[in-house]
Amino acid sequence: MTHPRTAALTDPGLPELAVLLSTNPPAPLEVAVEALDGSVASSRVGQVSWSPGRSVTVRFDVEVAGGPLEGRQTFIAAAGRIPDGALIIEDDGGARIGVWRFPHDPALPALPSAIDPGEAERVLVDLGGTPGPVTTHLRAYRPGRRAVVEVRGAAERMFFKVVRPKTIERLHQIHRTLADVLPVPASLGYDDRLGLVVLQAMDGITLRDAMARPEVDLPDPGVVAGLVSDLPHPEGLEPAHSPLERAQQMMPMVAALCPELTARLAKLSEGIGEETLPADRPVHGDYYESQLMVVNGHIVGILDVDTYGLGRAADDPSTMLAHLSVWGPISPQPERVRNYGNALLSIWDRLVDPADLRRRAAAMAFMLATGPFRVQTPNWPEEIAARVAIAELWAESARRVDERTLMPFSE
Repeated sequence: MTHPRTAALTDPGLPELAVLLSTNPPAPLEVAVEALDGSVASSRVGQVSWSPGRSVTVRFDVEVAGGPLEGRQTFIAAAGRIPDGALIIEDDGGARIGVWRFPHDPALPALPSAIDPGEAERVLVDLGGTPGPVTTHLRAYRPGRRAVVEVRGAAERMFFKVVRPKTIERLHQIHRTLADVLPVPASLGYDDRLGLVVLQAMDGITLRDAMARPEVDLPDPGVVAGLVSDLPHPEGLEPAHSPLERAQQMMPMVAALCPELTARLAKLSEGIGEETLPADRPVHGDYYESQLMVVNGHIVGILDVDTYGLGRAADDPSTMLAHLSVWGPISPQPERVRNYGNALLSIWDRLVDPADLRRRAAAMAFMLATGPFRVQTPNWPEEIAARVAIAELWAESARRVDERTLMPFSE
């Protein structure tokens, strides 16, 4: 059931938001399913990505009655930014919505093949793998943006990363560049027509999983800090989005989701401040505990280097600290996460400007605040407020940085 506050959302610059969220099922979804000779028996909002006044993408979990698709299906509806090839549905009120069925994402033409075991086996054999049954498992999917599919064969395991075709060559080159100096997955090949790159599977478990299991040794915090302190600087790197700028851009959205936080958001915005530093050094761009693979207390892999670009010295450290401060309190081992985060903080305090580090951690924690809304958790308004509170603590820590305040959830 859609959360009442989700169903009540409106956007004057994007009337399609209310069309998609206020009724269950929305009319465009019914039209799309009927075009496939079925009807909607039930539907549930599974995920919402919303940029006020600009775009909205909603994933629906649908039970289809009748027709060749009878059973559970996933449909996506988008407005504002609609990929070419989507079924376009317009209503008398001027709403224009594009709809497609997973895995037939018009922005990700490789996705149907990547998820199909037969096609996946063909790719695996072409790369020299062992012929035999193959299983595929969708590990991540951001409609219109990217997908990650785990492929397991008789003797091999690898990952297919599906992106927009125009970005695939750059992604392949990033993996080739970084694999020479860091334990990133090697690119085993790519298809620039479809937008598919085949990546080496990395051993181990994520640092997040390792932290959650007290019997597992953790890597030296100095190693985790050091991995992003001296990244290579090849030509052609693009500037990464500033976390400070992105946080400021998100303020109106969070205010629309939780109007009761408006006054607090204004103060938080002031504490985060504006970007004043140039993007002049290489950064991972999304460096946090789930991106690191661990075996016997050693880092053996760094994942998701799509975001590799030019940023600021505190961008990667602040991303890691923000993620730990948001996840730590709800993790199975909060004290272990807190202690590890504080060890990282004490290292990074000596390497970068401590006040700038904390401002960026506040910005990153704030950007994580909308996660519960995006995945539509049952209590997303309360969870957003809790994450905003963590961002506020980071911002307050930046104001009194001479005290070298430890991670917010340690207070």
